[in-house]
Amino acid sequence: MYIILEYYILENFIINFLILYITMLITKTKSNIKEIILGAGFSAVYSLIFFYPPLLFLGNFYMKILISIIIVKLTFKSKSFRLFFYQLLGFYTISFIFAGVIVGISWGRNNPANLILNRVKLLELFKVKYIILGLIIAAFVSKKIFNYTNKKNTQRDYIIDVEVFLNGKSSTITALIDTGNSLVDPLTNRPVFVVEFHKIKDLLPKDIDELYLEDISKGFGSWESLLTKLNSDIPLVVIPFKSIGNDSGIILGFKPDYLIIKSSEEGIVKKDIVIGIYNGQLSSEMEYSGLLHYETMV
Repeated sequence: MYIILEYYILENFIINFLILYITMLITKTKSNIKEIILGAGFSAVYSLIFFYPPLLFLGNFYMKILISIIIVKLTFKSKSFRLFFYQLLGFYTISFIFAGVIVGISWGRNNPANLILNRVKLLELFKVKYIILGLIIAAFVSKKIFNYTNKKNTQRDYIIDVEVFLNGKSSTITALIDTGNSLVDPLTNRPVFVVEFHKIKDLLPKDIDELYLEDISKGFGSWESLLTKLNSDIPLVVIPFKSIGNDSGIILGFKPDYLIIKSSEEGIVKKDIVIGIYNGQLSSEMEYSGLLHYETMV
């Protein structure tokens, strides 16, 4: 019994230490090994309640929530509630994935009836190789989830609404402030605000609709004469650009009357800017339909 108990305590300590350590890495929390050891030690001691019936009430759902909160707070000592909640979410995510992997492996390698009837011993369920595999999968999946979430949260901070005005008409575009967008009009050196064609087509002459439906990328032959024809209505400019897989791309651009960047209640009015008409989709998840030159915000 003493050997099993010592193994049980050591196993719980190691598992919780690794879960807390992975939580620290994934949530990018600053902590030290001593604090993680403290949290893992508290977790290991808490696991002993199942050997002492008078304390079994500490194993109910609400007490487990409270204990997990104490463990995370004890380990990371975060002062910000938002950061603490983020750490707690990371702790739960890794723990649940780890537990799910262990149960899944055991379910696959053992007779399900034996698991249900508790005929599988605890030491068989939590073999070292299962634990290691469970932690690796939990770390990998959790990292993917949190990296995706962090990317979306960061990107959301750079998404803004922009209203474009031309000849008494306007259109509102959800745009991403793109620090990698250095595109400028080669003639005037004005920054280019790249916008999906379908978002601004109501501002443009109908002839341009036909041009873009035919695919502007075919070359000058299909639209050079149209530029001359529309020059009096809306002067268009040709803007060369480079992108991955395309070293000699071309888009049409025009100068709007002005645009309003809705970064505050009043908004920022900009006039010295060119709209680049992009015949495609800028965001695969359709979160934005324009790429705003970073200098526009200066």
